[in-house]
Amino acid sequence: MGTETDKMASIYSVPPTNMAEFIVRINRPSSTDLAGIDRAEKYKLLKANSVKRRDEIKAWIKIQGLDAEVFKIEEPTVFNMLFITCTPRVATQLEHADPVVSVSRSPEFSVLRDS
Repeated sequence: MGTETDKMASIYSVPPTNMAEFIVRINRPSSTDLAGIDRAEKYKLLKANSVKRRDEIKAWIKIQGLDAEVFKIEEPTVFNMLFITCTPRVATQLEHADPVVSVSRSPEFSVLRDS
């Protein structure tokens, strides 16, 4: 788990064309829970929460038998979101997982070239 991304038992080196990147917003501690905590402690708490929620989502995906449709789950940060490359079917199902608040397609950016 010390890698930047976690590829779920994938047989692919690049994501198949039927997969896309999704932003998964996860539950986080309440403002009340974070009140009065210094910045360093708040960072540790938020990071630990993201790691815990990511592990819960990975377990949920496996229990649901969806792991073959997940290419990777990016490393969690202190923000309450994860980036998951998966099929649209998995993204739809993720909305039913307890740690998940919402799922949306990650915006696709194009590279601008000088003419």
